[in-house]
Amino acid sequence: MAQDTEERSEETEESEEEYLDLEETEEDQQIEKEEDTDSEEKSARIKEMEEELKEKEETIQELKDRIRHLKADFDNYKKRQTSKKEEQVTKEKGKLIKDLVPLYDNLDRAFKSFEKNDDKDSFVEGVEKIYAQFAEFLEKRDIEPIKAEGEKFDPNKHQALMKVETDNHNHNEITEEFERGYTYKDKVLKPSKVKVNIKPSSTGPNEDN
Repeated sequence: MAQDTEERSEETEESEEEYLDLEETEEDQQIEKEEDTDSEEKSARIKEMEEELKEKEETIQELKDRIRHLKADFDNYKKRQTSKKEEQVTKEKGKLIKDLVPLYDNLDRAFKSFEKNDDKDSFVEGVEKIYAQFAEFLEKRDIEPIKAEGEKFDPNKHQALMKVETDNHNHNEITEEFERGYTYKDKVLKPSKVKVNIKPSSTGPNEDN
């Protein structure tokens, strides 16, 4: 009886050991399975990151190519604009010369006619007409002479070559114009060269100082 009890006890212990071994095996298998799963997930994530990196590199390259194309287009645009501007300037110069040449020809004919006929009256009349043509030429192009003699000196419009002291003119009054100045579209193209009085007139303190 005691022997049977001992045998059953041994069998029970063996069963428990087998069960424990089975549990350890299942745990090991579970751990290995989890490790395999983690490894697969890591591999998949690495592959995904590599694909994302590749896409970003392709995007960067596309942007670089686009920037190069835009720069090339902009350079070509600047060249076209420069060329158009030069063409426009050349065209304007040509138009200006074309309008000036007839005036020069008229003046040349007037001198040649005077040399042949010695007719002063006709010569003066012809020159006066050419002068009027010149005035019209300037007016059409918004070029106007600057008023000088009798005007108050303005350093923005006049250039003083000489100064005088006289009671016949007000202080800072222009007494003589040596060379006429002009404005182009209300901007000074060249200043008038003038003589200026620097002494106040006898009218006294009411004059500008």
